[in-house]
Amino acid sequence: MPKSRTRKPKNTRPRTATPLGEYERRRRSVDLMVDRLTPDYIAWASQGEDDLSAFATGQLLVVKMFVTIVSSLGKGAPTLRLDPDQVAGFLPPFLDDVAASADPEDAAVDDQRYVVGTLVDWLSFLEETGRWEGTADELEAVAEVLDTEAEKLGGIVDASPRDGLPEATEEEAAEFAASAPFVQHARALLGWLGAGRETTPDATLSEDSLAAAAEIVGSPDRARRLWEAMVNAELVDVTGGSARPGEGAADLGNSDGLGQLEAQFLGTEIVVAACTDGTPGTLEGETAAVLTTILTAAVHQEPFPLDDVVSLGADPSSLNEHGDDLGVEEELGPDASQQLKGLSEGLLTEIRELEALGLLDTADGMVSVPVAALDAVYDAVVDYEGGEADDEDEQPLDYAVLDEDGGEAADDAALELADHPEDAGEPEA
Repeated sequence: MPKSRTRKPKNTRPRTATPLGEYERRRRSVDLMVDRLTPDYIAWASQGEDDLSAFATGQLLVVKMFVTIVSSLGKGAPTLRLDPDQVAGFLPPFLDDVAASADPEDAAVDDQRYVVGTLVDWLSFLEETGRWEGTADELEAVAEVLDTEAEKLGGIVDASPRDGLPEATEEEAAEFAASAPFVQHARALLGWLGAGRETTPDATLSEDSLAAAAEIVGSPDRARRLWEAMVNAELVDVTGGSARPGEGAADLGNSDGLGQLEAQFLGTEIVVAACTDGTPGTLEGETAAVLTTILTAAVHQEPFPLDDVVSLGADPSSLNEHGDDLGVEEELGPDASQQLKGLSEGLLTEIRELEALGLLDTADGMVSVPVAALDAVYDAVVDYEGGEADDEDEQPLDYAVLDEDGGEAADDAALELADHPEDAGEPEA
C-alpha cells in the first residue's frame, strides 16, 4: 500500500536534457512496460482503501517519466531494474525541475515529496510482488538514495488533514467521474471544440464562440467559467490563438482512475474560479470571499444552513443572528440591508450554480459538499485559504463592502474571509 498520501502536483512534467526523438522512443517503451503492470499496481496500492485507485493511477504517470529519464543511458528494452548510480544522479535535477514547475510556488516541497513517495511506492511494489529484476544489493542501494532524498524533504508520510472526513466508495467515485453534470458539460464542449477552434489572444472564447458554447451548456456565464476551468485543468490546450483538446481530454468522463483524476482537477478549477471571481473591494470579490468561508466549513463537515444565506439583508436582525458565522461585520452603516441583500443574491447564485454542476448539495437545507466531490472542493478552498495567511508578516484581509455607487462604505463596513474553518463560527442548528 502506498506510503505517501501527499497530493498529486498539478505539473509533474519537468524538463529533460534527452534529445526529443530518443526520449519519445524510450518513453513509449517504458509506457508499455508500466501499462502491463498497471492493474496489479492499482490493486496492490488500493488494498483496503477504495479512494486510492485514482491516487495510484496518478502515481504511475510519475513512474513512467522518471524511469524513462533514468533508463535513457541504457541499451535495449527497459527493465524493472533501476541502476542505483543513475537514480542518484538523475533524481536531484528531476526534483529541481519538479520544484521549478510547481504551481503555486509554495507547493514545491509538497510536489517533490509526492515524487519521492511515488518512487518509494514503486520500488516497494516491485520488491513485494517479486518483480524487481536487479540484485538485492541494488534494491537496497536505490532504497537508500530515496530515503536520503525523503529525509532532506522532511519525510514523505503525513497525517492527512483529511483524516476523519468521509470518503467516497469506489462506486461513488466512478459514478461521479462519469456522470457529474460539470463533466458532461465539459465533454459536450470538447465535442463542440472538435479538432480545434480559434480563440482570443488571452485564450478566451470570442463573442460568437461564447454564444455557441452557451447554447450547449445553458448560459454564457457557465460556458465562460467552464472554458476557463478546462484550460486551467489542461483539458484544452491553447497555443498560437488556437484551442484544441488537451492531453487529459480523452480520459474525462471515464470511470477509471485517470477519469476520476481528470474530473477532480476540473472540479477543483471550477470551484477556484468561483472563489476568486471579482476584485477585492467589489461586491463580486466579497461574494467570492464569503463563498470560500461557506465552502471551507462545508468540506470540514460544518455546513451552514442555506437559510442563513437567504436571510442576509432580509431584516436588520438577521445580521446579528447569522452575520458573525459568515464572517460579516455587524456595523455596516445605514446601507447595511441593501449591501447584504446584494451579497445574499450573489451567494445564492453561486451556490445554485455549483449545485447544478454537481459540486454542492442543499437538498437537506444545508450547504454541503457531496462526498464524491469532496476532494475537488477541498483542494480548491484549502489552496485559496492558505495563501496570504501562511506568511507570518501578513494579516488577514478585511474587504470593504461597497455601497450602491461603487464607493467604500464606512471603515467598519467589512467582510472578513476566515483564515481557518474554526474562525467561521458554528453554524446555526
